[in-house]
Amino acid sequence: MLSKNVGTGWQMPVSCFDCQCKILSDVPLMMLEAVDWQRFRYLEKNNKMGRPSTYSRIALLRALLYMELANLSSVSELVRILKGDYYKMNVLGLNKLPSESTFSRFKDTVDIDRILTIIASMIKDEEQDFMCMVGVDSTSLNAYSQKDPDASWGLDHITDEWYYGYKIHLLYDLLTLAPICSVVTPANIHDTTQLFPLLKKMGARTLQMNGLLADMAYDSKENLERLYQVGIPLINRVNPRNSKKELPRYRIQEKIPFHDITMNKIYKNRMHCEYTNYLLKEHLDLKRVKTTRIFRVTAKTGLTLIARQIQVLYQIRQGANPRTTIIE
Repeated sequence: MLSKNVGTGWQMPVSCFDCQCKILSDVPLMMLEAVDWQRFRYLEKNNKMGRPSTYSRIALLRALLYMELANLSSVSELVRILKGDYYKMNVLGLNKLPSESTFSRFKDTVDIDRILTIIASMIKDEEQDFMCMVGVDSTSLNAYSQKDPDASWGLDHITDEWYYGYKIHLLYDLLTLAPICSVVTPANIHDTTQLFPLLKKMGARTLQMNGLLADMAYDSKENLERLYQVGIPLINRVNPRNSKKELPRYRIQEKIPFHDITMNKIYKNRMHCEYTNYLLKEHLDLKRVKTTRIFRVTAKTGLTLIARQIQVLYQIRQGANPRTTIIE
């Protein structure tokens, strides 16, 4: 059996029985095979180094995503593992071992949003209800150093403690618990300010949404009105903000007279956002970062989110539960 990526000019054909057995024994490598890498051929065309590249940019991307899927702690650990496994290098598409600096330079140039969009489209091809019900939330991320000039102090709403670092603002698909897009900000930026920047990243894909679930942090009449005008019901609990006026439990009830019982059943799905944050932190190590400056933190967290999308894609194609990070 030949790999579906044979002929792209960068990946080694996987045809022998021994090779197939080695892939099957390495779950992160097996998950990478779920991706149609031909959709990333633009990476090779967009090489702006000015001279022929020593390494395939697709291969560098695959290696970095292998690092995330295998829960390796750093690029240096990735290089150490590849150095001792020439076979794995070849399966990833690398003819020679890149240095840590090569990986780091490439990581800083990766267009995270474009890659998230491409893999989301692959998930949509497999699951037609993908992106129909979407949740929005943020999660805290401690800075690597308090000398990081781009980070700031903020309050973690889960632990109710102050921390120095960043916030990752996310849109999730509530059916599969796959991230759709993200924005990284300093920790002192309020959640509601990033709602429309996130939706802007979705672009025309917002037309596929049947609803957007959020917590009280996103509650405002302006948010409700702007989304309602384009056919997206924003479902969130009302933040009373010391109001003496009697308010409905959910802001959308100002537009549509849903009963509280009906709204409660719908809104309980928002808790999937919290669970997704837990999966990202505990199973894909999004609770720590070993770099400084917001553009590098954005690249690192983006690779983790892409890895989560690949997990979902792999599970769907295996006929397994896409909502888990436990891959067998």
